[in-house]
Amino acid sequence: MPGHPAARRLLPRGDGSRTGSRPRSWRLALRLSGALLLVASGIEHLELNLGGGYGRIPTIGPLFLLQAATAFALALAVSATPLPVVSLGGALFALATLGGYLLSLNVGLFGFHEVVTGPGIASGLIDIAAFSVLALAGTAAQGRASFRRPFRALAPGVLVVPISLAALTAFAVGLAQASPDGGVSAAGEHALTVVRLPRYGSVLANARGDTLYLLHGAGGAQVSCEGSCLSLWPPLVVGPSVRTVRAGPGLLGKLGLVPRAGGRQVTYNGYRLYTYAGDTAPGQTNGEGIVSFGGTWYLVRASATRPATTAVTRAT
Repeated sequence: MPGHPAARRLLPRGDGSRTGSRPRSWRLALRLSGALLLVASGIEHLELNLGGGYGRIPTIGPLFLLQAATAFALALAVSATPLPVVSLGGALFALATLGGYLLSLNVGLFGFHEVVTGPGIASGLIDIAAFSVLALAGTAAQGRASFRRPFRALAPGVLVVPISLAALTAFAVGLAQASPDGGVSAAGEHALTVVRLPRYGSVLANARGDTLYLLHGAGGAQVSCEGSCLSLWPPLVVGPSVRTVRAGPGLLGKLGLVPRAGGRQVTYNGYRLYTYAGDTAPGQTNGEGIVSFGGTWYLVRASATRPATTAVTRAT
């Protein structure tokens, strides 16, 4: 009978239909949110690799592809399974991605240095958010929680909060200490040299022999390289005390200097000059023909006397 004590013990609790599903729904929401953040991080790295010029940088290019592929795979796994270890794996991956970005900003990663940009800041914040959400999903209680206290399931993840705050603090400090601008220092007046390359003829190089580039827009117009562009294309700069740059043998065009953070940027026939992060040794031309940041990157013809003939747009 319903009134019998034994019968009452067999009856479900009044909120039994709600206690088990509520924690699961919270964990599912956390997992799906974390998966979306991983996808956003993967898309950002994939776009930089395929369209931003990062793909031609040794080691960095393959790492960006690996990051994107891993982010997509983890996002799928996190969405498909409630296993805590999968969510925690996604959280650690997001934290590692953030660590790599901070290293690139302040120390350099495989010889590559990032500069502080809006997209970079957004990507770092996405990594922190992904870690926080997935860490909470991975540490959420697996037992029942009261319908009136749905956050009880998240109580075991209390340590996630200080770790997330520590990551946010490290991110802010890393941004503050990083250089806001790129730059290749060319000490003294002899900032330019001429090198002869089999496919391109005589082109400009810096004092170390690294080939130089210009950013060629529609109709030959010059496009300025700013923000994230400077991570890949450091401008050729001289110190603030340098007032003129003398033309060496074989340079027939007009040299100039324009203001730039940390000094002055060298120009040739009015075009600002840059090196490319994907060139790791003198004489390399990995940046030739890359279409990015509003224009096309070309080597600079040393014998040019007019802006219209300055870009090396085809092999000679």
